Amino acid sequence: MDIMNTKDTNARRNRLRFIWVIPILLLIVTAIPKVIGLEFMVINMQKANMGHMTFYIGVIELICAIVFLIPKTRKLGFLLCVAYIGGIMSAQWIGKSFNMGLIMQILLWIGMYFEDSNLFRLSDSKF
Repeated sequence: MDIMNTKDTNARRNRLRFIWVIPILLLIVTAIPKVIGLEFMVINMQKANMGHMTFYIGVIELICAIVFLIPKTRKLGFLLCVAYIGGIMSAQWIGKSFNMGLIMQILLWIGMYFEDSNLFRLSDSKF
């Protein structure tokens, strides 16, 4: 019975670990218009008084997502994405808009927990 429970738990963990795909795709989808300089994105960034940094923010966003997608650098990418999304959250709280960053952050943390739960253990961490 224990072997079956272990297999079920591992199968569920493997399915749930890909929850991080949602925030990473959102980062990529919002980074591309910033890098290209599409008008709607520049206007949105100007509303947040960051219009002059649109390109650079998009490049940083893409770097965070790409570093996360490479399996060998996923832990570093996770930390970069958490920090970047934290900036999104603070900008949205200041602007008093719906905080999509909070949802992205929660999904990223849950997905990373199922990806590598050892990262969240205080003892014997192999970071």
